Amino acid sequence: MAREHLAINPAARLKFLKQQAKPAPAALQPKEVNALLRAVQQTRYPARNTAICQMLIQTGLRIGECAALRWGDLAVGERNGTVLIRVGKGNQTRRVPLNLSIRQALANYVAPILQVESVLNAVAGGWASQPPTQPLWQSERGSQLSVREISRMIQQVVQTCAARHTVPATTTPHSFRHTFATRYLIRHPGDLVGLAWLLGHSSIRTTQIYVQPTEEEMAERVSQIDLNTYAD
Repeated sequence: MAREHLAINPAARLKFLKQQAKPAPAALQPKEVNALLRAVQQTRYPARNTAICQMLIQTGLRIGECAALRWGDLAVGERNGTVLIRVGKGNQTRRVPLNLSIRQALANYVAPILQVESVLNAVAGGWASQPPTQPLWQSERGSQLSVREISRMIQQVVQTCAARHTVPATTTPHSFRHTFATRYLIRHPGDLVGLAWLLGHSSIRTTQIYVQPTEEEMAERVSQIDLNTYAD
C-alpha cells in the first residue's frame, strides 16, 4: 500500500484551548452548618465531635492538621486563643486565631478531662495541666483519633443530615475548609493574602479559586441579565 507524506503539517495552525479556571468549591450555607452541628450533638461523643467539627469549620484546617493537634499546640483564653499548625502542607508552620465558637466548643470537650466547669476562664486556667505532647482528640480508650476515624464520624453525620435533606450528601471534611474560606471572603472581600495565610497556602494563586463564582452563582447572574426575556 503506497504512502505519501504531506509537505506541511495540517495541524500547525491549530491552537490549544486554555483550561478555564475552576469554579469556586461548594461551601455550606449557614443553615446547613447549623443542621450539621445539631446532628453532631446527637452522636455518641457529642462534645468531642462537636469540637472537631467546629475546629474544621471555624479555622479552615485540613483534616490531617486537625487530627495531629496536641494540647501544647493550642492557647485557649477567655477573650482569645490560637492554634499552632506544626505539620502544615509543605512543612509550613502557621498560627490561626480561635474565635468564640471554637473556644467554647473546646471548653465543653475538655472540661471533664480537666475536672473544671465548662466555662472559658476555668478551662484556660487548667489548660497547662495537661502534657503538651498529649493528643488533643482521644478515643474512649485514650488513643489518638486518626484521620480515618474523624472522616468516618463526619461521613456518618453527613449521611444522617442528607437523609433529612438538610446537608448535601456530597459534603466532606474538606467542605468545611471551603466553607471557612468562602465565609471569610464574604466578610473580608479581596483579602486573599490574609486568607492564604490562614489556609496555609504557599501561593496566592491557590487561594484565588475562592473568588471564582460557583456554577449556581453564575447561573443566577445570567438569569438576571436584562436580555433574559421572551416575547411571542
